[in-house]
Amino acid sequence: MHEAPEKGHQVLQGRTPRSGHGTEALLSVVSLSDPWEDGEREAFEASASEVVMVAPLLRVVGESGRRRLVVGRVRVTATGQERPRVALALQAAWSEAGGWHEETGPVPAADDALIASLAEPAHRIDGDTARVAVTMAKAFAEASRNDVLRLRGLRYELERGIADQLAGRSDTALRPLLAAAVELATAVGRARDQAVEAARSGLWVWLWHEAVYRADLPHREEPPSGSDLPEWAATYRAGVRHCEAMDAELAEEASRLHSLLNSMSTFAIAQGSEAQDRFTLVVGVGASVVALPALVLSLYGAAPFLPMDSFDRAWRALLPIGMTALAAALMAIRWMPGRASARHYGATAAVIVALLSVLLLAGVLVPG
Repeated sequence: MHEAPEKGHQVLQGRTPRSGHGTEALLSVVSLSDPWEDGEREAFEASASEVVMVAPLLRVVGESGRRRLVVGRVRVTATGQERPRVALALQAAWSEAGGWHEETGPVPAADDALIASLAEPAHRIDGDTARVAVTMAKAFAEASRNDVLRLRGLRYELERGIADQLAGRSDTALRPLLAAAVELATAVGRARDQAVEAARSGLWVWLWHEAVYRADLPHREEPPSGSDLPEWAATYRAGVRHCEAMDAELAEEASRLHSLLNSMSTFAIAQGSEAQDRFTLVVGVGASVVALPALVLSLYGAAPFLPMDSFDRAWRALLPIGMTALAAALMAIRWMPGRASARHYGATAAVIVALLSVLLLAGVLVPG
């Protein structure tokens, strides 16, 4: 695993800093060598810290068109009077630039947008070492749950793009939208894995306080008395509940995205069939536009009008041809799948004018 150097940053003070909220922490970014690496016990032992708490990390940061979706864990360690340490253990990141895709290569240092996201939600950070670490972990778990709403917003944008594409309000192809849905479904799945593991492991509090972890197990027979637990146990439970709620909300998002993928697959099949129908119709119209004028000319002959060195000869020869081609093209547009637009009529008129121009030029250049 690779770890970037630690730097001091203010966290949990609020987007607009609030007096008495937040604390300064030593922030670092950890690149996991294996996407499924756990390593929490090893990281705790290597840190020589008194306490450790691990919360799920889900962030959607950046401006529209250049957003990043980051999934991983937040490790909070604290010792004595030292500043707490916050390590962002990144599992995966997706970038919107050039279409949603998972980033490859080594994980870069935390950018300004990701660091700024650690300011919310504002919390008062005070008390002993254990209370500080537990409060920070609860706040980071709450922030990840809050970002599910931003992730849902990405799905709404995707659904709007699909609707615009199907209604003909957008020229965006269906394939990039389908790829984006697959990428977002993968991101949701990985974020849910982190939420499930954090809830199951009790934010990894068992590494240093097994009594609190066992007291919060769903299958415990008798709840312990309040005097048996530290006063920060309620904050710890709130953090676990945020992880459980995050899991439930992400499960709903995963279901919606998979339903959307199934619908998009049906759309793609229908679109392919429609494209084939359009191609067949265009080929038929092209054949009609060429064959019908030839049939007209074969019926009455073109010799009396050649060469077309006068307006009278030109309009007598080209009018029947133009009317026949126009009738065939308009019937094709009328029967074309989908809704005909002004662009279709304009293209049809241009093709007919081009055909008549070629015939006129040939008629003028033919020898007398």
